[in-house]
Amino acid sequence: MALPQPKRLRRSVAAIRSPKQEAEIAKKYGGRIVRGSGCGSEKGDARIEGVARIEAKSTQAKSFRVTREMIAKIDSAAVAAGEVPILEIEFLNARGKPEYSVAVMPTSALETLLDNQR
Repeated sequence: MALPQPKRLRRSVAAIRSPKQEAEIAKKYGGRIVRGSGCGSEKGDARIEGVARIEAKSTQAKSFRVTREMIAKIDSAAVAAGEVPILEIEFLNARGKPEYSVAVMPTSALETLLDNQR
């Protein structure tokens, strides 16, 4: 009989999904993965040089709380490099597969995007 794994060693479905989500974001938008997921001097999970810096989050919960700290972290790194800070949130289904994703970005970036479409 195998012993149950201690709670402190268990990884959530979102934590397991995270590296794949980062790789998919980088490939989809033509960027690259930030080495170490931003734990070094370069912040963010994915980066499109000179365009955007993306922080990836995922959850199986019914809701996700965006905090000022999350926004401040990606914003300070992106603005310093002249990039748009983006927070991409992926909602996972019960099997841990992506079901829906949304992006949070500054309204100034949204306005610029919409102005360029007119």
